[in-house]
Amino acid sequence: MSGADAAAAVPARPGTLVSLLTLYRLLLRTQITIPRLLGIAALGALSVVIGLFARWDASSAQAAVDSVSSYGLGVLVPLAALWLGTSAIGDLVEDRLLVYLWLKPVPRWQLPAAAALATASVVLPLTAVPLAASALVAGAEGAVAWAALLAASLAALAYAALFVAAGIWSRRAVWWGLAFVLLWENVAAHAAEGAARFTVIGWAASILGLAPEVDVRLEAGSPSEAFVILPAIAITAWLAATWRYRRTDID
Repeated sequence: MSGADAAAAVPARPGTLVSLLTLYRLLLRTQITIPRLLGIAALGALSVVIGLFARWDASSAQAAVDSVSSYGLGVLVPLAALWLGTSAIGDLVEDRLLVYLWLKPVPRWQLPAAAALATASVVLPLTAVPLAASALVAGAEGAVAWAALLAASLAALAYAALFVAAGIWSRRAVWWGLAFVLLWENVAAHAAEGAARFTVIGWAASILGLAPEVDVRLEAGSPSEAFVILPAIAITAWLAATWRYRRTDID
């Protein structure tokens, strides 16, 4: 066989962007199911209902920030990301379908990246938009709604990457993730002094401080720091997921 024939026999590696988009579309289709969409949409609708009740508070802007911080960033965004993120690759492992993607001639970092992006693509609009709407329904100014939108969007990105990584690392990622959200992100973040600096909710809540004349009760730092820390969390989680994926036994 000539050198040209040997080269032709080797399957061509698709372009980086092409293969990443292909994996993204594949995982996005697996993420979008009616039960998941309805479940997250119901949780998002509840945030708007909470906003209606906040409207009757003496300070509607403060009530809106409190509800976005406690329910939106503490419950809605992390639970939605947990539901989708842990199953993005975890389901492929459980169903023994990951081998088909493993054999594709694409860099190993692309599947975790595509999974995190696909998860965030679903979680972000289904959580950030209702939280911004809840602030407007509460009668708060547009600045509060924008701050809520930004905080929820960056939190969705960070949580999505974290839970995608968890889905690769553990077969019980849902339970570990649920314990993480309830005990660390909610209980420890509020109860232990300084713990907020090591939580996603703490940094996401800091972005709510962009809104004028509101008191953010859970702050990890300044909003400008949060705009750096939250993407850094997402990137670190993606790197951890890639490292684990490269060393996973595929069968």
